[in-house]
Amino acid sequence: MRRDATDNRDRLLLAAEHVFASRGTSANLDDIARAAGVGPATLYRRFTNKDALVREVLHGFFSRLIELAKDAEQAPPRRCVDMFLETVGYELADKAGLAAALWGDLAPQALIDELTQRSAQLLARAQDAGAIRTDLTQADITTTVWALRGIVQASQPTDAGPNAPWRTHLDHVLKSFHS
Repeated sequence: MRRDATDNRDRLLLAAEHVFASRGTSANLDDIARAAGVGPATLYRRFTNKDALVREVLHGFFSRLIELAKDAEQAPPRRCVDMFLETVGYELADKAGLAAALWGDLAPQALIDELTQRSAQLLARAQDAGAIRTDLTQADITTTVWALRGIVQASQPTDAGPNAPWRTHLDHVLKSFHS
């Protein structure tokens, strides 16, 4: 690909992530082309339709969440689950429109499955170290993420600071998780 074509593609992906993150499924391709500073024809040369663009943006988003889970694997057992859920919370708060549940079949199921597996490994590691209650399951981690997503979606966009509702809820949940 020519350099200008690569630059346009990168600009389109960055704009698409921003637009989808803030508007979710209601965003359209004209919004994205405008945000990227390119014409609609340029967008359609790179992505044949909205679904193709959504798939690519979600792939990037969930790939980053997996990298964050890998970072949490390096944390001490007492902090690894906390670190994972905190970073997922921040990502959801910053990019609520990219939540898998909004996009249905367009969400990258293989990456979601890997993320679930990694969070289960974090939970097992914390439990083995005696840092997290042994009666907790992967379903508790998943439910916590769902709750965070719901709180983020119900909150005002200005609720982003340390006292954001999702953050307060997560603090309570994490206190209940620890042994």
